[in-house]
Amino acid sequence: MRPPQSTLKPAAVHAYAREMLVAELELKDYKGSVPAGVLASVLLLASCWQCSLSAACPLLREAPCAESVRKAVQAALPARPNDLLARLLAALRRTLPGHLGRRPLPFVIDLHQRPYYGQFTRGCTRRKKKQGTRKSFTYATLAVLAPEGRFTVGLVPTRPFMRLVTVVERLLLQAAAAGLSVAHLLLDKEFYAAEVIAFLQKHGVPFLMPMAKKAGNRHLFDGTSAVGWHRYTWATLLRRRDFKSGKSHRRQELAVTVDACVARNPGKKKKEEEVLVYAAWGLGSWPPALVVLRYRRRFGIEVAYRQLGQCLAVTSSRDERLRLLLVGVALILCNLWAYLHSEVFATGALGERQRHLPLLRLLSLRLALALAIATTLGGLVSEWPAQRPLPKELREFQEAL
Repeated sequence: MRPPQSTLKPAAVHAYAREMLVAELELKDYKGSVPAGVLASVLLLASCWQCSLSAACPLLREAPCAESVRKAVQAALPARPNDLLARLLAALRRTLPGHLGRRPLPFVIDLHQRPYYGQFTRGCTRRKKKQGTRKSFTYATLAVLAPEGRFTVGLVPTRPFMRLVTVVERLLLQAAAAGLSVAHLLLDKEFYAAEVIAFLQKHGVPFLMPMAKKAGNRHLFDGTSAVGWHRYTWATLLRRRDFKSGKSHRRQELAVTVDACVARNPGKKKKEEEVLVYAAWGLGSWPPALVVLRYRRRFGIEVAYRQLGQCLAVTSSRDERLRLLLVGVALILCNLWAYLHSEVFATGALGERQRHLPLLRLLSLRLALALAIATTLGGLVSEWPAQRPLPKELREFQEAL
């Protein structure tokens, strides 16, 4: 018997994404000039086209003016960023396959720094100079690595001087709220801190992260330590910032113990062999080669970092709520792409599904959604008012059309 055949139309994906944004972000009609569905479509178009909201409106024939859209967005934003974050997290959960919560899965945490070139404002953090600026809006994300794909389940906008352990705690709470359990956690080197490690050990969360080279562990990096597992303990003085005086004060001493895995990464030449050292806890006795292989899965977050940039609308606004909204919409769009590959384009039984990424690239989804949105709102603008007579060369071609 021939298996049933079905197709997926971009208009259906646009309608699903539009209604999800309207429902979860609680968008309302603005004075009759900007319906909630149109506002959601403009947000999606700006993300697909990687442009600002004011640049997306002139692309469409029947779209409202840019000023009306700007006022509609401001009216739709809640007063507190945490309220907006709760709505974005609800939308992210709607793009997760229902079977993700059936078993513990590995998770990855990373920091996304979006450069900012304006005056220092609320929500902006300072960092090392990169891309010509020391200021950025930084967002921590938690993604689940499932055989069916990579899905973002947690989002935390960071604040200046926010403790890393606070970021990790909030992300894990968001994963628990989504009904997901952590098999083990893969973290970046930036989270190599005694306070973070003590928190994860206290709550029984297995983890794996690269060790930062410091005075007490240099012997693990110099190549004299044998490949395998070593016990490593160190103590540090916790620091707390007094926001009234602006100074940091040392508090009690904290001692932690981790399993240090020393592995070798062979280079092109024998002399170029690199020593890799990881801090781990709760993973059992993984072979060093398996540790390197498992941690390489974290590098997929770098792909997610680029995908976030590919779906992120641009803005020069100083409003942290608007920037959080645009980042959330970009993550929702990336999750939607992963959801389609998991539930529509994958083959095989649950747990053994094989994805076929060439069937729908992220760029193809963006272009198809942009075309569907344009069709809904009267199509793309096909002519522009000229301020001067057309040159002879252009006029001849235009008259021939």
